[in-house]
Amino acid sequence: MKIVSLQSVTNESEFALNEIVYDKMLVIVGDGCLKKQRDGSFKPINSIPKVTEINYQQGDFDAYGFEIYTVHTSDGHIRVLPADKYIAEWGE
Repeated sequence: MKIVSLQSVTNESEFALNEIVYDKMLVIVGDGCLKKQRDGSFKPINSIPKVTEINYQQGDFDAYGFEIYTVHTSDGHIRVLPADKYIAEWGE
């Protein structure tokens, strides 16, 4: 089993954590990141390329808290998302 998508669980359109602002979004492996609009629909964030992998990590991360998701993208970057702000969908 692996993570196939993440969706933010906050009610706000964006939220801040440790001075980093996160948009309310949906992240899908094989696609990209979709930002939630005011009407409830999702619009692609074109500046973030295709998502290749999402991992869950648990440990002592001073900057992000105890649990994080790492989102790997086709441009070679790894984006770090706080696990308490996103819910994962698991699949094959």
